[in-house]
Amino acid sequence: MNHHAHPRMIGALTLGRRAYLDIAAEAQARFPDECCGVLVGTVRAGRAYAMRAVPAANVAADRARHFEIDPVVLFTVQRALREDGRGDGHGKAIRRPREGILGYFHSHPAGVARPSGADLAGAHEVGLVTLIAAPPRRTGPMPLHAWLRLGHGAAQRFRPLRLEIGI
Repeated sequence: MNHHAHPRMIGALTLGRRAYLDIAAEAQARFPDECCGVLVGTVRAGRAYAMRAVPAANVAADRARHFEIDPVVLFTVQRALREDGRGDGHGKAIRRPREGILGYFHSHPAGVARPSGADLAGAHEVGLVTLIAAPPRRTGPMPLHAWLRLGHGAAQRFRPLRLEIGI
């Protein structure tokens, strides 16, 4: 994650329009199975900006009820972000904010856009965003909610984030 702000200070997520469309398309294409992927962006002034959503294969044994992001995709995204942060290839530092993995997205087909017990059990990284799409069917409106993973042990929980769809 991009550690420019303490994770608990993140109160909102702006999801880029392209990222939103990519998540919606992936959730509908995988219905009735859960889709999943990686959210990439920056954190500034208490707001996470997810400008990219990178779909990944769901490699869980029971894709209708669980998700597990293909580790090859996760590794590829991490490597690309590391390489992108080195400069412009001509020895000059890039001045734009450094992108990082903000968190993950997945779907709850015909379910609710709230973290499940399985989501809580599987979310080990404190401070990451969890974005959940809950398509009631393969087409049509899609409830979408964002959550921030907080704490370990007895404090394990998710806190809702304000979600805005950007341009």
